[in-house]
Amino acid sequence: MELRHLRYFLAIAKERSFTAAAERLGVAQPALSQQIRALEGELGVTLIERGARTKGLTDAGISFAVRARRILLESEGAVEEMAAFAGARLGRVRFGSALQSLMQARGAALLAEFRRLHPGFRVAFREAHTRPLLELLARGRLDLALVHLGKGGGPPALKIDFERVPVEIERLYEEPLVLAVGPRHRLAGRSEVRWRDLAQEEFVSFGVGSTIRELAARAARQAHLEIRSPVSAANLGTIRAFVSAGLGVAVLPQVALTLPGPPLRGLRLTAPELTRVVALARNTIRYQSPAASAFTDFLRARLRP
Repeated sequence: MELRHLRYFLAIAKERSFTAAAERLGVAQPALSQQIRALEGELGVTLIERGARTKGLTDAGISFAVRARRILLESEGAVEEMAAFAGARLGRVRFGSALQSLMQARGAALLAEFRRLHPGFRVAFREAHTRPLLELLARGRLDLALVHLGKGGGPPALKIDFERVPVEIERLYEEPLVLAVGPRHRLAGRSEVRWRDLAQEEFVSFGVGSTIRELAARAARQAHLEIRSPVSAANLGTIRAFVSAGLGVAVLPQVALTLPGPPLRGLRLTAPELTRVVALARNTIRYQSPAASAFTDFLRARLRP
């Protein structure tokens, strides 16, 4: 078994097609099929269900995919760590953020300050919801991510198992979630509202994979309320504009109401209250480069209360 066998197998697992995987890898399909058959022969199991088209992974294939990702992450980390011993300066950190409100308010200033403090380092930035960022971390495509989770008990640093890949979650601070309404909304004059009072409202929500969307859905179920959400958007600015125009209400972090933009009113949500936990996440298998280590310390110092 060689590392290329693992890369070939994971490419097929992702593409669900030998043809598409061969094109992506730049190898001939017959050669790719031969390599996978050799891998299955060595392991003594069938990894991929075959038919007229590739059907997916067998149970053995699903389990092997987890181990294959771990092995490749370890091998990549070994190369990076040895490069550091050899004197190479690893100057890039791949960073993702699910906190649009924070990035709009302070993101550019934070990245500019880090560049001034560490002129030899660069930050490759990606914005997405929490769930996709955790998937990218689990697959070694990111070094570090700012995510938000629902409020819960536990120690300041909580290790969770995301798809059997150790992802460390380090809590930084908590922030209340509020109900945002337009200035002419019937609730605009109130300071707080109970979830059960929102039965007739239409919600403007974030897309699938958003922590805030999941928290709002959970709170609605607790209040025996069915959320009607005919409008969803990926961008915080779009959601704020829709709410301000009276197209619905939205659950947003409190800091979102302080950003420049269309007028909004924020109401405290009760029964239940909602709080998001802002946290740093990283894959503990991956080697932490000097750039990633420096950026982690920088974010801790700037974002913790």
